[in-house]
Amino acid sequence: MQDGKQKILVWLPSPMGDAVLCTPALRAIRRHFKSSRIYFFANDTVRRVLSPGDFNDVWLQQERNNPFATIKMLRGHKFTCAILFKNSFSSALSVFLAGIPKRIGYARESRGFLLRDKLYPPKLTTARFKPTSMVDYYLAIASLLGADTSERNLELAIDPQEAGKLRAKFPEITDAKGPIVVIVPGGAFGRSKFWLSERFAQTANWLISNYNATVFVSVSPDPAEKKIAGEICESSKFKLINLAEEPLGLGELKLLFSMADLVISNDTGPRHIAIALGRKIISLFGPNDPAWTQTGYENEIQIIGKAPCAPCARPTCKMDEHLCMQAITVEMVCSAAKKLLEDNQTQPTSKTTQKFVEVSESFSCDEAYKAGLGELGLTSIDNVFSFSAAKNLTKDNLPKHRSRLRFEIKSPPVTLFLKRYDSPPVIDQLKNWLSAHKRISCGLFAFKPAVKLAEAGVNTPKTISYGEQWGMFFEKRSFIIAEKIPEAESLEKKLPDCFNSPATIENLKLRRDFITRLADFVKKFHETKYRHRDLYLCHIFYDDKGQFHLIDLARTFKPILFSERFRVKDIAQLYYSAHNRYFSKTDRIRFYLRYTGQSRLTMKDKAFIYKVINKAKRMARHDIKHGRGDQPG
Repeated sequence: MQDGKQKILVWLPSPMGDAVLCTPALRAIRRHFKSSRIYFFANDTVRRVLSPGDFNDVWLQQERNNPFATIKMLRGHKFTCAILFKNSFSSALSVFLAGIPKRIGYARESRGFLLRDKLYPPKLTTARFKPTSMVDYYLAIASLLGADTSERNLELAIDPQEAGKLRAKFPEITDAKGPIVVIVPGGAFGRSKFWLSERFAQTANWLISNYNATVFVSVSPDPAEKKIAGEICESSKFKLINLAEEPLGLGELKLLFSMADLVISNDTGPRHIAIALGRKIISLFGPNDPAWTQTGYENEIQIIGKAPCAPCARPTCKMDEHLCMQAITVEMVCSAAKKLLEDNQTQPTSKTTQKFVEVSESFSCDEAYKAGLGELGLTSIDNVFSFSAAKNLTKDNLPKHRSRLRFEIKSPPVTLFLKRYDSPPVIDQLKNWLSAHKRISCGLFAFKPAVKLAEAGVNTPKTISYGEQWGMFFEKRSFIIAEKIPEAESLEKKLPDCFNSPATIENLKLRRDFITRLADFVKKFHETKYRHRDLYLCHIFYDDKGQFHLIDLARTFKPILFSERFRVKDIAQLYYSAHNRYFSKTDRIRFYLRYTGQSRLTMKDKAFIYKVINKAKRMARHDIKHGRGDQPG
C-alpha cells in the first residue's frame, strides 16, 4: 500500500500495555505514510498514554456503548483505509458498515470475511495461538502495508514542562539522596499476576537501607489495588510514597517514570511504559508466558516464578497456594536491583522522543534546533550547500565530493558539525547500497546506524538535521548535521591522567577499570552486529562523566557476509592505534579477555589474536609506504 493523500483510520487496542507495545508499528506506519492524514481511534486511557506524540494527526474518541454512533462518525470522515490493531469482531464490523474500502487486520474472532487484507496469527498444532511477542504481532500489520519494520523499540514521549509541577507536588524527588524507585504491585489482568505485598515491602526496606532510595508505590484507582498499596506502606518500616493517596494522571505518571532509576513491576501496563522511557526495570512473571510481551530490552531483568502449573494464563489462581508468584523471593529481586543500580554500563537516560520536522523539501531537522539553524539561514538543502559561515575542516586527503564544517548556533547554544556530499562517485554510492542492502544516500548512510546504535545503548553524536536529493537513479547531494559531544575528547588526543602519571597502585587500578569499561563498550557495539571499519582510538571519545562515544559512522554497516573478517579489522584498528607507550601487553590481554567474557585464552582466541596482529602489521606497512612516519601500535 503506497503513500499518498490518503485518510487513514488506525483503531488501537484497548489495554494500555498493548497500546505501548504497538508503538513500533505506529512509528513504522507514520514514516511510511508521510503525506497521508492519520486518525487514531481509541479510548481515553490509550490516548493519554500515547500523548504527546507525532505518530498521528487527529485523535477520535471511542464511544464504548454506542456502536451505531461509532459507525455514523466513521462514515462521516470518509476514510480510505482502516488499520485494525484491535482484534474484536465489532471493530471489523464497524469499519465494514462505515463503508471504508480498505480494511486491514488479523483474521480472528470469526471476522475474516469483513477484511480486505488479512493476516493469520501463528498457531500451535493444538490450534491454540503460538506465544509471539505482541511487538512483532503488531509490526506484521505494518509490514503488510509495506512499511519498514526493522525498528522494534518501544517509544513514548513525555511533556517536560510538567516536571516543575511534579517536583512541587513531590519535593522528595528533588531532595532524593539516593535512587528513585517506583514499584508497581497491581495489574488489570487479575490478581494471579500480583507478587506478595509483604515481599514488596521487604524489598522497599532493603532498597532504602542499602541505597537510601526514595520509593513510590504506584497503583491504579481500583479499590483492590489501593488496598494493596496501603498494605505495602503499612508493612514497611520506612516511609513510602503511596500514589493511591496522591494519584497522578497518566502524563504525570509517565514523567515520574522517566525520572526513576529503577522500576519493579508485575507483568502489567506500567512495565511497558518504563521500557518505552528507557528505565531500568525488574519484571515479575508468574501465570503469563513472557514470550507474549518480549521486547528484547537490555535494561530489563525478568524474574519468572516457576511452578508446575505455570504458565496458566488465568486471571485468578485456582490453586490453594499461589505457587508461581511465591517462587519469586525477595533475595531474587534484591539481587537483580543490585545489579541494575550498580551497573554503570547500562545507566539509562531520561528519554524524550526526538522529533524531526520537514522544514523544506529535502531538508529535515530536529524541532528543538529549527530556530537556531534558521538564524543562520539553514532552512533548505540549497542553503546548506552554499553555507560558508563556518570553520572548514576539510583535509587534503578528503575526496573532493566531501566537505566538513564546524559552526555554532545560539538556540540551543551548541557546536555542530556539517558533513556534505556533493555528486558522490557512482562507485561509492553502489558500495553504500551494497553495505546497506538498499539504495541510500551518503548522508543517511551514517545517520541510520547512529539511530540504531543509540537505541542499543551505544553513545553516538546526536543527529539534528539531514537531507538528500536524488537524480533519476543516483544521488545528487546529501548532508548530515550532528551535535558536538559535550566535554569529550578523542582517546587518540587524550587518555585519562592515570595513563600519564607514575605507576602507583591507585593509578594501576584506574587503568584496569578504564580498559575494562572500554572493552565493555566495544563488546556492546559489536553485539549490535554492526562493524565500524574505522575503529581507531581517534573515533572513540571519552567524556568527563566517564562515558565512551563512537563517532565517524560514515562506513559503519551490518555485514551479511564476512562479519568475522570485519570484526578482526575493527579490533586490529583499535590494537594498532593503541600506542605501546600507554598500553602494555598485559593491558591488551586484559582488554581481550573482558571483550570475550573469558578468564583465559583458548586456541580459538589465539588464532583470532594472530589475525589481529597480522592485520595491524599490514596497516603499519601501508602507513610507512605512504610516509606517515612513526606508528602508534
